[in-house]
Amino acid sequence: MKRRTLEQLIEQARRMRDDAATRATGAHRDAENAQRTLDVLSTYLGEHLRGAAARPYADPALLQVRERFTRKLDAAIGEQTSVRDTFHDAMARRRGELIDRQRRLLAFETLQARREAALERRRERAEQRQTDEIAARAANRRAGGGTR
Repeated sequence: MKRRTLEQLIEQARRMRDDAATRATGAHRDAENAQRTLDVLSTYLGEHLRGAAARPYADPALLQVRERFTRKLDAAIGEQTSVRDTFHDAMARRRGELIDRQRRLLAFETLQARREAALERRRERAEQRQTDEIAARAANRRAGGGTR
């Protein structure tokens, strides 16, 4: 694989990782919002039930209204729990996607680092060979010049 191709793959992997991070952040925010809404509904139901217990009216019509309202709150809490769970599942998927994208980017970056290290080692060996050849020629000249 050519150096430029690898650089393009790394750049693409970074963009994909960044996009995955944005989606993961959005999913996390959605899950938090759904949990806050569920908390508000649950708190409201608790306050409603405490208020009803503090004022036990014997009026059957009022009791029916309270019962219907309580059932509606229970249904809303059940629905919001489902919404929250859906968002939590999406958040987990997005987090997994982000981890996969980060691993892919890391693999490309590791490959690039290894290639650069290998290239540097080849350069160092070439420089060492060149230095050795210069030293060998100088030694040959000294040896050859001393015998003449």
